[in-house]
Amino acid sequence: MQEKRKCRVCGCTDGDCRRCVEKTGVPCHWVEDDLCSACKTTVISFTSIKGGTGKTHIAILLAKCFAAAGKKVLLIDSDLNNSLSYFFLTEEMWERTKKLNIAKALSDEKNNLCDFAVPTSTEGVDLIASTPYLADLRTLNEKRLKRMIRTLYGNYDVCIIDCPPTYDNIVINAVNASDYTITPVLKDLFSYNAAEFFSRVLPRDIEDIKNWFVLINGYDKRFEESKSGRQNDFIKLYQEKELPLTPAETWLPWTSMIHLIVDYHKNLSCKKGVQNAVYNQDLYKAVCELAACFFDEELQIPEVF
Repeated sequence: MQEKRKCRVCGCTDGDCRRCVEKTGVPCHWVEDDLCSACKTTVISFTSIKGGTGKTHIAILLAKCFAAAGKKVLLIDSDLNNSLSYFFLTEEMWERTKKLNIAKALSDEKNNLCDFAVPTSTEGVDLIASTPYLADLRTLNEKRLKRMIRTLYGNYDVCIIDCPPTYDNIVINAVNASDYTITPVLKDLFSYNAAEFFSRVLPRDIEDIKNWFVLINGYDKRFEESKSGRQNDFIKLYQEKELPLTPAETWLPWTSMIHLIVDYHKNLSCKKGVQNAVYNQDLYKAVCELAACFFDEELQIPEVF
C-alpha cells in the first residue's frame, strides 16, 4: 500500500488537512512532495528599471493590507535607497540592522532568512533591511535567494521583495525566488519602455518565468469611457504588445493621498471619519483586489489598515 504524503511543516496528509482548513478556510493542495500550499510562503517581487513608478508605495500598502487580514508578512528591502526600511523601522530597530540585513543574509547560503528579520512598528510585519554592502554582492549566484526562501516556509504567509530600479543579479535573484513579479508603470513612455525591457530579458534570463504582470499606477477613472487620450493610448499599447496587465480592478487610482499615507504614516480606510486614516474608497478597493490575487482563500480585510 502506498504511503500517504505528509507535509514537513504542519504534518497534514492526503486524507487530513483539518489544520490547514482552520488556518485558511480552504483545503490545501500539494506544492511539493512534502509541502502543502498552506505552509508555503507566497513570494511577490516589485521590480522596474525605472524609478518612481511606485514599487515601494505599493509594497507598503500591500504589506499593511496582508497584515491586517491576519497574514504573517516578511518584507525584503533590496534597494540601496532603503525606502521600505525607513518606512517600517524606528531608530531603535535600525540599530539591529547593522548585523541583521539582506547582505549579511545572502553572504552564506546556509543562513536561515528568518534569523535576519527584524520586527517592525506594524504588527504582523517583519523586515530584512537593505544596506550599502549589498553592492558587494553583484556577482551573487542568480538562484541563491530562491534556494534560501525555503527557510521561510511555515513562518511567513507572504514575502514581498522591493527591488532596486535596475537590472542586475540582485534583481534576478528576487525574480527567480518569486511566485509573482509585478512591474508598476505610470502613464508615460519611460514606464512602457521599462516594462517592454522586462518582457524581453525575463524569459531569456529566468528559467521557467511565470506570473510576471504589469500593474498600472495612477489610473484615472474619469477617462475610462474615452476612446482617445494618453491613458487609453498607453493601455492599448500594452494590450497590442501583449504585455500581461493585472486585472483592471487592481489598477491603483491617481491620487495624491498616497503621499499622506507614506510620508505621514497614515492608515488607509474605506470609511469616513477614522482617526489617523486617509479615506479613499477607490485606493482601498484596488489594494484589496490586488491582495486577493495572491491567495486562494477569501481574505478578511478590515475597513482600515
